[in-house]
Amino acid sequence: MEILEHGVLGCTDPQCGLMMTRVKPGDHVIIFVSGYGCRTYCKSFTAELEVVSEWRRASGRPGGWSSIAEVKPINLGKVELGSVASRLTFVRGRKSVTEALHSVDPTNPRATPMPMTDAQLIINELRRQTTPRPITEAMEEAKTTEIKAREETATDEEVVRRLTEIAEILNYYPVNNYDTGTYKITQLWWESQEEYNEGLAPLAAFETNKNTEQTLAKLKHAKDKWRGIKLYIITNNKEEEKQIQKALKGSFHELKNKIKTITKQEINQLHEDLKKHQETLKELTKLRQE
Repeated sequence: MEILEHGVLGCTDPQCGLMMTRVKPGDHVIIFVSGYGCRTYCKSFTAELEVVSEWRRASGRPGGWSSIAEVKPINLGKVELGSVASRLTFVRGRKSVTEALHSVDPTNPRATPMPMTDAQLIINELRRQTTPRPITEAMEEAKTTEIKAREETATDEEVVRRLTEIAEILNYYPVNNYDTGTYKITQLWWESQEEYNEGLAPLAAFETNKNTEQTLAKLKHAKDKWRGIKLYIITNNKEEEKQIQKALKGSFHELKNKIKTITKQEINQLHEDLKKHQETLKELTKLRQE
């Protein structure tokens, strides 16, 4: 989160007028991350911060902020809105959660401060997850979490591009969106371009995971078409592996122990490592062709 990474709370005009009037040094604010455009901590309360400076005009800060005030974290964590909504008084009687949050948003002219009982409830939940540590440590942890989230949410196109480069570094011949007549396989690897041109079977099939059932159906088709092929699913995170393993115990049981999952983060790390040594690797992998 930019707030923790840079140690500042920001606002944009024309909302800054209200923020600067309502939020002053010594005040505590609770940060909520909406679902719009977020990568992590979505729809959750994430921090209790103390404002430690006066507001000043922003200069070269991220987020397009007009004005900023320095803050320090008091409690950090992740309290999902759904886990506490029923206990928050400012949510009760509202038509929607959005309306409830707007009612305590300091940039809303009609907003009022969050009731102390509600604020204390959220703070207590944050405290249960908070381990006292230096502010630099907390900021570094937040930055690491954001980087990991960006890796996990990399687009399928970015991951496939990196996978293509990995294949080329290892001296395989990759083909994207191979049309079998029944399905399009995200990426297939052949031993060489010559074997591809001759119509020989590929060595491996890779599928990104958007829909587990469809992904497994594609890989089952590849296995039926090319008996000795290795099968891989590229997942967004480790949690998706549980869904895949569950499906492999059901209608796709014949693929059990024949599919390997690789996370996007693992693809990114492998790509980074191989790029550092690509010339040496290309040289050594050519040995099998000589």
